[in-house]
Amino acid sequence: MNTTQYAAFVQVPVFHQFNVLGLTTIQRTLIALSKAGVSDACVVSDENEAIQQQLAKRPMDIRLHFFKKNEAEAAHQKLVSLQPEKVYLFQEPVAVDISVLEDMKKSPGDGSAAGTKGCMIYLLPLSAFQSKKDPQNGAFMMLGNRTCHPVRSEEELRDVKARIIRNLTKPTDGWASRYLNRPISTRISRVMVYTGITPNQFTFITGLIAFIPVYFVLKGGYWNWLIGAAIYHLASVLDGVDGEIARMKMLHSKFGQWLDTIFDFASMVAVLIALVISVQNPEHNQPFYIQNAGWAALFAAVGAILSIVIYNIRYKREGTFYIPYAYLSSESRWAKALAKINNIGKRDFYIFLFLLLAVVGMFPFALVYVAVMAILVFLLSMQTHFTRPKD
Repeated sequence: MNTTQYAAFVQVPVFHQFNVLGLTTIQRTLIALSKAGVSDACVVSDENEAIQQQLAKRPMDIRLHFFKKNEAEAAHQKLVSLQPEKVYLFQEPVAVDISVLEDMKKSPGDGSAAGTKGCMIYLLPLSAFQSKKDPQNGAFMMLGNRTCHPVRSEEELRDVKARIIRNLTKPTDGWASRYLNRPISTRISRVMVYTGITPNQFTFITGLIAFIPVYFVLKGGYWNWLIGAAIYHLASVLDGVDGEIARMKMLHSKFGQWLDTIFDFASMVAVLIALVISVQNPEHNQPFYIQNAGWAALFAAVGAILSIVIYNIRYKREGTFYIPYAYLSSESRWAKALAKINNIGKRDFYIFLFLLLAVVGMFPFALVYVAVMAILVFLLSMQTHFTRPKD
């Protein structure tokens, strides 16, 4: 029974060993193929021993078959014998985004093509690959800002690194993350990516740092609150590094997403509890409405978190605590207003706000903000339970 849906034919005219943010180009090519669902790949090169030494450093879920250049026909027949539905054809290894390979699957008929700088990759139906049909007939995929580039020189290496780093900024990033946190975290990530530290190890380190503010927030007073807020903001900046390392080294996993999210939520609740307790202390002389806002913020935040967790359990959404709020699919004025204020409810913004309030000596007022936002999130999440808009 045929279980091979996608296979790949990768030609390696020259084996370039440029280190592209922790991986060589051939590693990036084969890892991307494995994550795009390719089960088998034939690698055609006269430098197979050096290639295999490189690949041994990073195990991947793909069966590899090596052939010399004068055995290209045998490699071709090997893939045909596997009877895949479609074959990725690489003229040479490239640094390629997994999304490019996934989008190529969506083109029917004669297949699809993507690439730049005189280096193309194709996705062909087996019949076209078997008959060695001219692959130029397929639909061309637009790359946009994505990467699908060869690395043959120091200049191309710099270009590809810059492109990959720019793409670390996600469309969902809030203002603080995009304009303040990312410029710092990516500078850290581009150094850490050459070390042996894994994304999950960095998540654990950052997660522990995020709990340090609890001590200072509990003690209270201007300087303690300022130190706590500053450390919490540092943890927020570092929080992006693990994901950036994972994307640069193509190591992202569901477990890593869960670990990061659990630390985020746990540290947020811990700091919030510490602040609620701190403002109740008579020595800190906080007004009654701040104290009440603290309790409202705590109960609403816990309620919102539980609602989001239950939603993801109900609909078996793995690796994330994000839910598709109903207002995102609505065209009402209320929905548009919520969309505009969405950024001020994101984690990166409120942690930066905590720091600003601490600097001006108004740190406890953060509880009023948290209370309003947590109640809003709780109500919106409950609405989503009953509407469940499309993801």
